[in-house]
This record gives sequence, structure tokens and C-alpha cells, in this order.
Amino acid sequence: MPSALPEASSWEESLRMSFYRDKTTAGARSAIAVLVALLVPLCVAQGAKAEDKPALPTFPSQVELITVDSVVVDHGGRPVPGLTKDDFVVKEDGRIQEIATFESFVLEPAEAPSEPPAVASNEPTARSRNGRSFAILVDDVRIPPERTEVARSAVVSFLERSVREGDLVALRTSSGDLSWTARIPEGTEDLIAVLARLRGREIVPQSIDSMSEYEAFQIANREDSPAMAAEGLALPTGGASGRAPGQPPEETGIAGTGLGATKNRVKARWLTALLCVPSNCDSLVRARAMEIDAQRKTRMRTTLQAVRRELEALAFDHGRKSLLLLSDGFLEDYGSELRDVAAASREANTAIYFLDARGLVAQSGFGSASEAVQFALPDAREQTAMRFEDSVLTTAGTETLADATGGFSVHSNDIAAGMERIAKESRVYYLLGFYPPAGKSAREWRTLSVDVKKPGLTVRARRGYTLRAEAEAPRLGKKARPQAGPDPAVARALDSAQDVAGIPLRAMAYVLEPRPKDTVHVLVAAELDASRLEVQSKAGGPVARIDVSVVAVGRDTGHGFRHDDTLDLPMRAGENPGWRAFVREFELPAGVTQVRVVVRDTTSGAVGAVSQRFEVPLAGHLRLSTPILTDRVAPAPSGQAPPRPALAVHRVFAPGGGLYVQFEVFGAARDPRQQVPRVSAGLEFWSGSRLVRKIEPTPVAADPDGRVVRQVGISLAGMEEGPYDLVLDVRDEVAGAGLKHREAFALARAVASR
Repeated sequence: MPSALPEASSWEESLRMSFYRDKTTAGARSAIAVLVALLVPLCVAQGAKAEDKPALPTFPSQVELITVDSVVVDHGGRPVPGLTKDDFVVKEDGRIQEIATFESFVLEPAEAPSEPPAVASNEPTARSRNGRSFAILVDDVRIPPERTEVARSAVVSFLERSVREGDLVALRTSSGDLSWTARIPEGTEDLIAVLARLRGREIVPQSIDSMSEYEAFQIANREDSPAMAAEGLALPTGGASGRAPGQPPEETGIAGTGLGATKNRVKARWLTALLCVPSNCDSLVRARAMEIDAQRKTRMRTTLQAVRRELEALAFDHGRKSLLLLSDGFLEDYGSELRDVAAASREANTAIYFLDARGLVAQSGFGSASEAVQFALPDAREQTAMRFEDSVLTTAGTETLADATGGFSVHSNDIAAGMERIAKESRVYYLLGFYPPAGKSAREWRTLSVDVKKPGLTVRARRGYTLRAEAEAPRLGKKARPQAGPDPAVARALDSAQDVAGIPLRAMAYVLEPRPKDTVHVLVAAELDASRLEVQSKAGGPVARIDVSVVAVGRDTGHGFRHDDTLDLPMRAGENPGWRAFVREFELPAGVTQVRVVVRDTTSGAVGAVSQRFEVPLAGHLRLSTPILTDRVAPAPSGQAPPRPALAVHRVFAPGGGLYVQFEVFGAARDPRQQVPRVSAGLEFWSGSRLVRKIEPTPVAADPDGRVVRQVGISLAGMEEGPYDLVLDVRDEVAGAGLKHREAFALARAVASR
């Protein structure tokens, strides 16, 4: 810290700021280097800070302890609080298990902040520890375009009526077209805006030679497969019976669904419609069934991959976690994908809920193959069988998955009411931990049941689990090739809505000058606590190696921009490494933008992640660059004087020192005679509603290129500890316009870092 702060007038001589020039100029070529140099390493030791005891426990995903998330409701469907460990009975494969850990929770709304903070930080707060997490996955690859509005309206209603202050919401589609995360209530408007881009993608065939997915599945996998023919068909009772998701089902006994019946009725339909002749009908039907079933498998795999990705992202979250799958559903295939997703659900301690986007279809068969071809079916029993398949069996896999993971299915024309029920039930829940008994391999399905001893109560909990996910965690052998893209832990953290606190991290977006093609120059600056990193020995000296991923996504377009790289941070033996900083540069179009910053220690695997929402402004109106507030300066390039404010992320400074402020003005009108803007700017310091200090507006000289930049150093002497607002008062003297910009900061003697 300089011993004396220069007067504001002396700073007016340094308005030629090379790092603001266009990239094509010599000054611009050093732009990023200058800013990175200004973001000097932060080596002040972090002071000890007592943290509140977390309100919610974090159970690690380990084989030794199985955690069951349980919801208890009364006969009216209302959640029941106040139960104790002795009220529960946990059984695995019919044998009672001792409950080793027990926690009960009644979640209340968290107080919403008055406005989002300028700096995103992963420091735990009561709000982040006590909220609920909802992942809403709209399965657009399985929803036809005509049902898009039904899905959109249901989610909008959920956001407006069901979630509460402090809840985290991740909104995505299985196709990947939509992706946004936010905390409620400040993120509600953004989530609804993202939903405006929702479009159903499934095209339901209406041709005369079509057959339903269920018919194609039966013909391709059962009736023409000797190994599977004896297995029969399945009712969606897998969870209730304890059968594992994906386990071969039982015979239904439904008329018209016996061995060979499905293919025979399709052949009869095609013969009636003159689509085939007896000599080739069998082969044509079989070929068409194989084609449709291959398409079904692709869509189902896309959906399950999206579900698993959401579950892996939810593993970082605390508290009650729910995944709401809004879909037309999928069949209960006997492949391994369903069981793998159920295992991932247990690891994330998340219940899956299936919301049938078709609504009530028991009699209508809306948009189904049965409606398209029923004119060719004189047998009423076969028409009834097809409607049963359309309304029940085509969603059996989704229902089994929901039931097996502790959720439930909603088949109603009022999907929003079902989502409201999910939100109400998630307010009260219990975590039961037990140790799995020996005797089964990691691959084998273990049936679970959770009951309460009090009459009239119903428990919703997962119906079973495997240890397969832990036992078969991928390990990189000597000959294995590293996978492309970021580390899986980084990818999961990028998807998560939760701040991840494995490495203390804070980040801030600086919106700067306009760039070509209607973009704006944006710097994302981040600071991390390097004392939490593990050190590696290298030839050039000890270093800490981190993976860094920074992703910026536009709310209204979905366009994403990202940087992925690895940094080596030099570490000196015997010294506290303190906080280190890095910057990533973007050129972004106008609009609301969300940036996600993730760092990962490649040695320990620890992860830190934060998100920040900001707006990239349109050109042509009066605005400011994001102000730099800092208590440090760095030498100007090429020996120029005076020194420049060092770009910083933190907003907590020591009282009695100094504060440096820098900002640029854009969009000011030019004086007709001098052809340069005439701008004045002043400063105000506020503590709540009390004006603490004021500097009246004074002219800001423009450089020969017309750039208007103010740099000023201000003494903080006499200002007490506490929160403050710095108000920048900027006036366009030519146009007669003005604006006031507010930046929050705080003064504290026990500064965590600078």
C-alpha cells in the first residue's frame, strides 16, 4: 500500500490506457498481458475464520455407508415431521438392518438477498447449506412439438408457485439445447426466459405402415428372439415388487399380447392395407420393427445419459435433491442402462420423479400408432390391448426408475399440480444410514424397504440399490488413453447449480469496451486460495497444478463460449502461497450471460466452482465499464507513470488505507465543435441510508481517440468497518443525460485476503 495517495487531479494525466485499445493496435497486443500483470499474485495470509456448523450433513459416497433419503406422508399426502430413529424399520432383502445414522430435516425458506453480489464466492452460507435442489430435465427428444406448450406451462407454474427462497434450480433438456442454473427468487425470471426456447423434437409417425414403439420392441427383442420369447411382457410394477430396473419382467396375461401376437396383428394390419403379401410380410414387418426399435434405443439412451449427467451434477449439492423428468416416458428395456442410472441416483442421494407429458392418455392414445392404424383392426380386443400398451407399457421403464429411486410418477392433465406435490413433500425428509450386509457382489441388486411403525403413514424411499458404481469406477491404466475434454469431475462441476467449496474460489466478470461484430470485451477474473492445493515436485521447482474451465452461456441464445486449460502455479517452500489469480478473455454478444468457473487440483482431486450472472449491454447508449475497485496498484507498462489500479476480485478492504477506482465511459455524445465527448463524474460513499463522503462531479478529459477513462485514488481514513456502497455519478454534458452506478464493498480489519 502506498504511503500516500495521489490527488484525483494527478490521475487525469494517465488517460491513455493501452490495454483498452483495439486488438489491431500495438497497445492492444499487450492488453491481456497488462491486465494479467495487474492481477498480481495475492500473498497475504488468510486469517483464521470460524465457520458456522453446517446445518445439513454431507454423506460421502462410500461402500461402507448406505444413505436412504426418505419422505413420510399421511393419508392426505402431507409430509410428516417429528419422527425419530426408533419410528423407522429398514430392511434389505427382507432382513432388518440396524440404522447407524439418522437425521431429520424441516426446511424453511431462506432469506433472499436484496441484490446479487458483484463477486461470486463459494464460501458456505446458511442460504447455500439449507436450500433444496431441483433438477428439471425436459426430455425434448421424446416430446412432440404439439406438447411443447404443455411442458413449458407446467415448468413455469412450478417456478412461480412451488419453489421457495433459497432453492436451487437446474433447467436442462435431454438434447442439450437448454441449460441454465439459478437460485430462487433472483433467478426465476431468467429460468422462465430460457423456457421460451423450449421445442419438442419427437416426430410421431402417422404413416399407414407405422407401428408403435412397443410393437417394434416386442417384435425385435422378444417374438423374434428365442432367448427372450419365454420372458413375456411387463407391467410397471418393478419398484413395488423389488425387481431391479432393467430386470427381465413377468408375463402379463393381457389378451392379444402373447407370444407372436404382436407381429401377427401388425402383419394382419399390413395385409389389410395391401402393404405386403403373405410371402414377404413377415420379413418386411421384422425389418421395419428393427428400424423403429433402433431409433427408440437411441432416444432412450439419450434420455438416460441426460438423467445420469444431472444426477452426477446433483452429487455436489446439499440438502434435499429431486430430479423431475418431464417426458413421454420410455419402455422398460432389459439393458443395463436403467440399473446404472439407479445406482447413480443412490450415489447422488436423489429421488427421480416422472411427469408424463402426455397427461391422461388411458383412453385417447393421443398421437400414438394405435390411433393411426385402428381403422384396420376389426378386433376390439386388439384395439384395447394397443391402447393399454400406449397408455401403460410404453412408460413402464420410466415409472420403474422413479419408484426404485424413491420418487413417484404423475399421470395427470394437471402436471403443475404434480410438481407442486413434489415441492411440498421435499420440505420434510429423513436421512437413514446403514451398513450393507455381506453376501452379495457389487453387481447384484439389493432390495430395500423402509417402513414406519406408526399406522396411517406412507414412506417414500428408494426400493433398492447396487454397489456397482463404486466397484467399477473407471481407472486409467498404463495403456489407457486419457479421455478428450475436461476431467469428469470438472464436467460435473460445470453442470452443477451449486457452488463447490473444495477449493476456496471467487470470480467476477468485468464488462469492458465494444468489439467488432456487435460483441463486447469481457474479462472473467478469478482468485483461489492456493494454500489448499497440493504441491508437486518439478524440475523447475515445486508447483501446484490446476485444471481450469471457464464457460460463458447466453440466456436468450444458448450460445456458449469456453476456455479449458491447465495452469502450473509456482510454490516456494516455507512460504504461505496465499491467494492466486487468473484471467480469461471473452468477446460476447449482448444479453444476459451466465459464467461458470471451475478449478480442480490435479493432485488431490479437490474442486472449486462458482457461477455469476451479468448483462452484456447493447451498444449505443450511455454506460460504464465494470469499475475496478482495489487497494493495490501495479507499475504501468513501459515505465509510464503513474501506476495503475491492479485488477482485483475481492471487495473487502482494510479500513484506514486507500481505495483505487477506475472505469471507462461509453456511449457519450460528442461535442459538435470539438468532436470529443464532454463527461463529468463524481463519487459518493453510502453506509446504508447515510451519506458518508461525497466528491462532486468534475470533468473527465477525453484522450485524442475520444476514450473517457477516470482513475482516482481515495483515502478511506475515518471510515469505520462495515458494508458500504460506492455510487458513481456520471453525466453526459453534451446530451444532457446521466447515470448512477452502485458498487458494494466492505471495510474489515480481519481481511481474509487482499
